[in-house]
Amino acid sequence: MWRIGTWGLALAAGWIMSAGFGWTADAPLTSTVLGKIHHSNLKEIELGQLAQKLGRSQELRDLGRTVADERAASDQKIVSLASVELIDLPSHTPPLRRDETGGLPASGDFDSVIARVIFEDADEELAEETAARDETGDDRLRALIDERIPVLRAHRDTAKKIAEVGGPRASL
Repeated sequence: MWRIGTWGLALAAGWIMSAGFGWTADAPLTSTVLGKIHHSNLKEIELGQLAQKLGRSQELRDLGRTVADERAASDQKIVSLASVELIDLPSHTPPLRRDETGGLPASGDFDSVIARVIFEDADEELAEETAARDETGDDRLRALIDERIPVLRAHRDTAKKIAEVGGPRASL
């Protein structure tokens, strides 16, 4: 009799979890999402610094400064949320590879190339983070992503304008 009661309780718990009460197997883990955002921030900070250092146009240097500063501020929030939620952020962050930022040409059409990279990164992040925000049950993560979306849009739009000004080589 005891076994039947235990199985009944387990079945009821499974039904409740699958019935949409905030527990779904498909929701992204906060640790995974924070790790991806942390990785993206580190990459974009480095790209922003390169744009400031090697950019030929003032517009790209300004974008680089904005991207580096805003991503650093965002990353502080990511690290803080990971700490509050007891997440070991380094173990959930994909390593930053040298080829993600080191393969950019330092001459010629550097401005259009780096603007295109920043555009593509921001566009991809918008899609991924919007999906994560819509699927997560973590209110703090959702709020953090809601703060990031307008910033990502601004970076994407500014980078697109810079790449378009660069001429046909920079077309998106």
